[in-house]
Amino acid sequence: MTSRRAARRPVAALAAALATAAAWAAVPPSAGAPEDPEGRLEVDIDDLAPAVLTPGDGLTVSGTIVNDSEQDVTAPELELRMQRYAPISRTSLRQWMDPSTSSVTMQLAVENLGPIQAGSSASFTVEVAPEELGLSSSSSSWGPHGVELSVSDTGGTTLYGVDRSMALWYPDVPVERTPVHVLVPVTAGARERAEAEDDGGGVDAVAEAAEPRIGGLLDAVDQPGVTLAVDPELLPAEIETTDPDEATEEPTTDEATEEESTTAEETTDEETSPEPTDDATETPTDEETGEPEEPTAAETILDSLLQHADGTGRSVAVLPRADADIAALAHSRAGPRLASTTTEALTTARAAGFDESVLAWPATQNPDRQTFDAAAAAGMGTAVLPVSAVSPLDELTYTPTGRADLAAGGGRIPAILVDDDASSVLSGTMPPAPGSTHGPVELNGVDSRQLLLADTAVISRERPSDPRAVNIAAPRAYGGDVDELAESLEALLAAPWVAPATLEQIRSLDVPDLDRNALPERAVRDRELTRRGLDRMNAALSRAETFAGATEEPELMLDPLDVRASSLLSAAWRRDPQGREGVLDGLEADVAALDERLGALESSSVLVINSSVVLPVHVRNDLPSDATVQVSLESSDDLLQANGPVTVTVPSESQAAAEVPVTAVGSGDVTVRVQLLTPDGQPIGTPSELEMRVRADWESVGTAVVAGVLGVVLVFGLVRTVRGGRRMEPAAPDEVGA
Repeated sequence: MTSRRAARRPVAALAAALATAAAWAAVPPSAGAPEDPEGRLEVDIDDLAPAVLTPGDGLTVSGTIVNDSEQDVTAPELELRMQRYAPISRTSLRQWMDPSTSSVTMQLAVENLGPIQAGSSASFTVEVAPEELGLSSSSSSWGPHGVELSVSDTGGTTLYGVDRSMALWYPDVPVERTPVHVLVPVTAGARERAEAEDDGGGVDAVAEAAEPRIGGLLDAVDQPGVTLAVDPELLPAEIETTDPDEATEEPTTDEATEEESTTAEETTDEETSPEPTDDATETPTDEETGEPEEPTAAETILDSLLQHADGTGRSVAVLPRADADIAALAHSRAGPRLASTTTEALTTARAAGFDESVLAWPATQNPDRQTFDAAAAAGMGTAVLPVSAVSPLDELTYTPTGRADLAAGGGRIPAILVDDDASSVLSGTMPPAPGSTHGPVELNGVDSRQLLLADTAVISRERPSDPRAVNIAAPRAYGGDVDELAESLEALLAAPWVAPATLEQIRSLDVPDLDRNALPERAVRDRELTRRGLDRMNAALSRAETFAGATEEPELMLDPLDVRASSLLSAAWRRDPQGREGVLDGLEADVAALDERLGALESSSVLVINSSVVLPVHVRNDLPSDATVQVSLESSDDLLQANGPVTVTVPSESQAAAEVPVTAVGSGDVTVRVQLLTPDGQPIGTPSELEMRVRADWESVGTAVVAGVLGVVLVFGLVRTVRGGRRMEPAAPDEVGA
């Protein structure tokens, strides 16, 4: 269905004129319809076959009529007309698609349909025989011809409806084929990134959320002439590939002879022992169930990309990690962050065997020079931007090739210029024609397909002996009908005037000598990530890195946070700035929560009666890795002095005690603050306080009292012993012997 319905008007006079018109006529604009129509008929061309007419082909047009009025259509009459001459410009194509414009057409068919009651619909099919098309076989006649299907009520009402599309006529004429290259971003959308965030994040969370949509997209665009621009974040963290040099290494003569002998022996053995023994070919299985392991979403996406890259005329390139918003990072002067996303993309590209030129593809129709300067400095090798951003200074009568060299980073990088209008049509929207009072028009699948064919045919006809490359780009996170997309690309790239081209073939084209408009120095958009947001993200990551410095496996903590931070940089959030803000808030909250997972346990009041004592401090660690920390004490009064921090290693999800020596130099109540430090002295964790009652003189007083008591007891004992010895009688000799 199209949204051109708003432009359709019932025309009472036109209904009568159509019934008596000659075979050739100028179709008057429907804008002349009464201001207060009784109602309208919605007409939609749902299919037009074949997509490209060749000699001997008939034309079949089918569609739907919807009676939105409150009146019955008792005698609907359907008329099919076609443009006599092929439009000579792309502007005239868009003017034709506006039903309010007029054009010279010829009548192909008139049919009477059955009644259509108010609020109901009816389907139709019109078939035109080849000899009734009236198309010339001359070279000047080939190309697009507008098709109009109108319905009027001959039963007395003024109900009327019309729809237009394009038929393509290609007789057997020699044509210099136009190179056509289609770029398809393989990226996650804002909704999928939000879903991954809700599921807890993780290395493969974004791929899991996006794979159901991306899987269908990859199947639809597996065509020659298509380059897939993939976000490396959607791929496995580690990609295992075989070294092509090892795979193709030829054995020596002696090795070959030995292999032949071994092969003969193995063949004999295989007759009696057919069971395979090569562990390398075994399918991975789940250790618990023994069932074959299901591939992850990231592995599934990678497999589809590798299959596409192996096809003829197909290529795969990479975007910066997470499809980073390179314009926002450039405007925030975040060069190191941009460089890291590029380096990670290059690493992935090399591991998978993809094109190693990272695409600098800003997610904006109005890129600036600052963006491409930063991209070139970060190591990106190919720019992608709309042709309208660097349109030729001189008004041309033809469409120039979609290739340029862009001044960036003190040098020049190859630029792929994307055709704005054709890309919009591929995504299902037709830009308004110059001077039109209507806005962009939504297209159905057949209109998108036929307009793409018409666009490229007109470009080929503009300068028949000078083929110029056309780059068409699908939107990021394409969410349209993948079957319609597949049909459009298949018809376009198989058209006899089109030569599917790869990214490398476009890059190798000569750059025409054209003066183009310069990019603005700086153009910041409201919905991009700001410097303030970037500073908040960096502060959270810096805090997490401080924590990780105390753990034995810092990657367990940092990797999930790094994935979430990368997601924050994605250009997808331009469509949902509030969602990006939510992810940033969540990142900060998770980092702040680390302090709650490591800290000293609270304790009841402690009494210190010695001048020197070892104070046990219990430390809790709820982190996923063992942590080595320093336990530092800070007293509120000099009555108690700590003798330096003590290092302790606390196992993951456990506790450990640190024995901290302290010295008491007086008596009083003291508050001691317990702070955990990283090995390099950075504070981490949750501080705690201990209330301590220091009575350092109690030990001396107690010792003196005890010594005094013991002295008295000793003196008393000695006195009694001396006195008892004086009263004792001398012992008899026998008693002494006994």
